[in-house]
Amino acid sequence: MAKKRKQYEPKYRDALDNSVYVFHNQIFNIDLFINALTAEDAMEQFDRCQFENRNQWKILVELGQQPA
Repeated sequence: MAKKRKQYEPKYRDALDNSVYVFHNQIFNIDLFINALTAEDAMEQFDRCQFENRNQWKILVELGQQPA
């Protein structure tokens, strides 16, 4: 019997809907979670943190609909 897949409806975001972004340090394996409206907003917040070694960090985003 074939497994049924769930049909997902796209989430329509309004102007005040935040996304979760993760600042991940690859050397120390530290994750910092933030809320931001856009990717540009997340990058501005990252710049305000003034981390010393920028090349050690990655900025990731959490997707609204994760695969099951």
